[in-house]
Amino acid sequence: MRERCADAMSIFAKYGAPHLFMTFTANPKWPEITENLRPSEHTTDRPDLLARVFNLKLKSLMDDPTVQGTLGKSTAQVYTIEFQKRGLPHAHILIVLRAADKFSTSEHIDKFVRAEIPSPIENLRLHEIVTKCLMHGPCGIENPGTFCMEAGQCKKMFPKEFRTETTMNVSVYPFVSQMPK
Repeated sequence: MRERCADAMSIFAKYGAPHLFMTFTANPKWPEITENLRPSEHTTDRPDLLARVFNLKLKSLMDDPTVQGTLGKSTAQVYTIEFQKRGLPHAHILIVLRAADKFSTSEHIDKFVRAEIPSPIENLRLHEIVTKCLMHGPCGIENPGTFCMEAGQCKKMFPKEFRTETTMNVSVYPFVSQMPK
């Protein structure tokens, strides 16, 4: 692990600091997994199947920004795979983009990043995925007993302030615009 960390630091010393940070988590409800379980099996019974499907989907995901240039031309990338407490693998991905493709303006970020809940009328499937897999909460005053609550505050700093447009912040992440619910 130390050698791999040193390798990653060497890559960033040569190509510069990463521009993108992405996470990718396995979903035990992926059809490729559920369709290959025997009638009495659960995904926890088949870590081999889960890991194999995760690796294939991770490779496909990595092709988008690195080979296809979906987010811009990538000059370097590093990822690590970890396993959550539930046993699901997830990857932390760092990508260095060439200078011309760096996300340097709010408008450029808004072309790729959205913080909105898709309409259930226009795209029911995407709406269900976002509301089941990509939303934090409810927590706070509405649900003070959740795991993220500490001293009456959400440790993840939710809910976030509503924003109509993305603004750049040099000290932390950009503040991404949010669409009303």
